[in-house]
Formats: sequence, structure tokens, C-alpha cells
Amino acid sequence: MGRVLRVPLRDDGLRGRAEAWVAAGSSEGVVPRPAATVMLVRDADAGPEVYVQRRVATMAFAPSMVVFPGGRVDPGDHSLDVTTDGLADLAAHMGFGVAEAAPFAAAAVREVEEECGVRVSVADLRGRGHWVTPAFEPRRYDTWILAAGMPAGQDARETSGESDGGGWARAEALLDAAASGSTRLMPPQVWALEALAGFADAASFLADRPRIARVTPVLEQDPDGTLVLVTELP
Repeated sequence: MGRVLRVPLRDDGLRGRAEAWVAAGSSEGVVPRPAATVMLVRDADAGPEVYVQRRVATMAFAPSMVVFPGGRVDPGDHSLDVTTDGLADLAAHMGFGVAEAAPFAAAAVREVEEECGVRVSVADLRGRGHWVTPAFEPRRYDTWILAAGMPAGQDARETSGESDGGGWARAEALLDAAASGSTRLMPPQVWALEALAGFADAASFLADRPRIARVTPVLEQDPDGTLVLVTELP
């Protein structure tokens, strides 16, 4: 049985959007756009590291948040051959047919190269999770969270202009920074980093096949009026 997370909306921007949504009496959000994000991992002396980027403050979605490389599915991503190596296995783990999975996988490969200059293949991708942006957000995404090992002989760096910081970091360090308020993470990133922190090396993390279910945090109001995001995890 999964666990339930209740997260108060401490971020001013997030809380403001949620309060406006509640005040308007809204019950349904915009249709989420399909997207994919990739935890690019490697081994270091102290354990596995993940590549992250801090989105520039002017971004319309998740400004100044620390995220993994990724983005929405583009029209060209629908042209991926359904017989591509590794796609059938990835689709089965994520609970999709290969035709449905193909655009997500293609977007993941494309976005990693566009955002940090690293070329991975569909066969490199491993399923980690499936999250949907809460209904009160004006921009919503139906996102596959994937993972891949850092290919040998390549370097990860900012190549898109959408981030102003980041690099390789231990999951524990990022979680500690988020707890202290010096780093801003969204719930899916916190959840994914907590999972990575439980592994001694990148190979073990990539070999893991977690149970995947579609997760959509919902907005609730405590008796004292505090707005919280409630998330049922698989």
C-alpha cells in the first residue's frame, strides 16, 4: 500500500495561484500536455549523482525551480519508429502500448540533448514515475519521469538557455538544500530524489523497476484554512 504526502504550500507563487483558483470556485484544470523528464545519473566517490538544472526566474512554468532535463512532447516526437530498440520494454513498464509510449520516449531523448548536450538512446531509458501537475496550475503537464545512465565520453552542460545554474549533485545534498530553503524543488523531484538516495550506486538504481502509477496531487484545505497538496504515492 502506498503512502500519502500532505505538503503545505510555502512557496508564495504556488500558494497565490492555488488561492486564486479556490476563490474562483474552480474544480477542473486545463488539459495537461504530455511531457518527459530524465534523471541522468552517474557514480561518484560518495555515491550516485544526478544532473539537475535551475530554471531561470523568467520561465512561465516552475521559475527558479531545480529540475531534471526535460520538456513537453513536440509534434515531431510522434514519428519515432515503434520498433525502436528498448521501446517495448519501457512501454510495458510504464503501462502503455508502444504507440502511446513512443512520443514520450522520443521527447525524453530529444530534451536531454537539447538541454544538456548529452545523447542517450531510447534503450538507455528506465521508467521511474508518472506525475500530473495539480489542477490549479495554469500550465499542466502529464509527465513521464525516466532515468538513464550518463554515457561514457560525454559531458553534461547547460545548452538551452533555460537554466542559470545546476550540475551534478548527490540526492541527499539536494534534499537537504530544499529542507533548508536554499533550493526549490517540486514534489515530483523530491519524490524521485528520495528514491535515488536509497541506492548505493547508479547501476542498482537503473536496474530497479518500481511499480508505476499515474500520480496527480490534489489541493485540500485544512480546518485552519491552510492549503495543502495531497499526494497518494504508489
